[in-house]
Amino acid sequence: MLNQNLHKNYKPTENITVDEQLFPYRGHTKFTQYIPSKSAKYGIKVFWACDAANAYPLHGKIYTGKSQDGKRQVNIGERTVLDLVAMYKGSGRNVTTDNFFTSMQLATTLNSWNMTLVGTVRKNKRFLPPKMLPSKARALHSTNFVFRKD
Repeated sequence: MLNQNLHKNYKPTENITVDEQLFPYRGHTKFTQYIPSKSAKYGIKVFWACDAANAYPLHGKIYTGKSQDGKRQVNIGERTVLDLVAMYKGSGRNVTTDNFFTSMQLATTLNSWNMTLVGTVRKNKRFLPPKMLPSKARALHSTNFVFRKD
C-alpha cells in the first residue's frame, strides 16, 4: 500500500537513485540484519529507489534474506535495482547506484529498457577489462591538479 501511494502521488524527474537504508531495530525477526559499519548495527534493511532531485522515495523493498525456497540468492543488487525501477521501463531515465548494485549485466539490461546507469565500481570486479585496471605506467604519467582560491 505504501509503494502504491508513493507512486501515484508523485512524478519523478529524469534521475533515480537506488540505495539501501538500515532502520534501527533490535527485535526478533528472521530478517533483522547485522551491519557492523553502520551506527545502528542491528536493524531492518530496506532498498529504496528515490528521486535524485529531492530524495522523494519512489519505491521501497524490504530485504528479508534468503529466498522462499531457502536457496542462496545471487545477484541481489542487480535484481533489486531491476525490481525497483521496472515501472519506469522505457522512460529514458537515468539510474545512479553505488558499487553494491553496479554490474555490467545491470547496465546492459537497463540499456535494453531505454534507461542508463551511472554507478561506482570496485576495481576487483570480473567484468572490468584489463585496460581499465590500475596501471603503474599510468600512475607515472598522471598529473595532480590543485585548485586554489586567490
